[in-house]
Amino acid sequence: MKMHSLVIACSLLLAPGLALAATETVDQKVQEKVGGHGEDPTAFIAEHDLDSDGKVDAAEFEKFRRARFAETDTNGDGTLTRDEYVGEFERRLKHAEGQTNERQMKQADVRFNVLDKDKDGKMTWDEYAASGERLFKRADRNGDGVVDARDNQAADPEAEQAAKPAAKPQSKPAK
Repeated sequence: MKMHSLVIACSLLLAPGLALAATETVDQKVQEKVGGHGEDPTAFIAEHDLDSDGKVDAAEFEKFRRARFAETDTNGDGTLTRDEYVGEFERRLKHAEGQTNERQMKQADVRFNVLDKDKDGKMTWDEYAASGERLFKRADRNGDGVVDARDNQAADPEAEQAAKPAAKPQSKPAK
C-alpha cells in the first residue's frame, strides 16, 4: 500500500514537468518553422509534422496551429493584432534566414487584413483557423484527411482549376 501511494505521489509531482517539457518541444518546433510551402505537400509535412512520423493529420495540424497562435498572441488576450501577426512572421524569417524579405512582409500584412474578416483590427482564433483549414485541404490533395507522401502523387485541384481555360459564353444565333 505504501509503495502504491509513493508511486502515485511521484507521478503527481512529475506530471506537470512532463507536460511542460512536451509543450516546450511543440513550442520550439513551432517557433522554428517559417512556412512558404505553397502547393508542396512535402514542405507542408516538414513544417507541421510535430512527431516526425512523415504525416500530418487534422489533429496534429490543429495542435501546431494552436501553439503558433498562442505564441503569436504576445499579450495573451486571445486575439492577434496586426503587429503581433506580422511581427511573429518577421521573427521566424529572421530566425531561419537571418533577414526579412520586404515582399514577404507586405504579403503578411495583406494576409492579416484578409483574415481579419470583421475588420476590427484583431484576428480571433476562428479567423486564424479558417486560413489553416484551407491550407490543410489544399495540402491534402487526395482528400483522405492526412497529409503524407501519397499527396505528392495526387494532382493539386486548385492548380488544375486555374490551368483550365475560362469557358466562353455561347452566343445566340442571329435571327
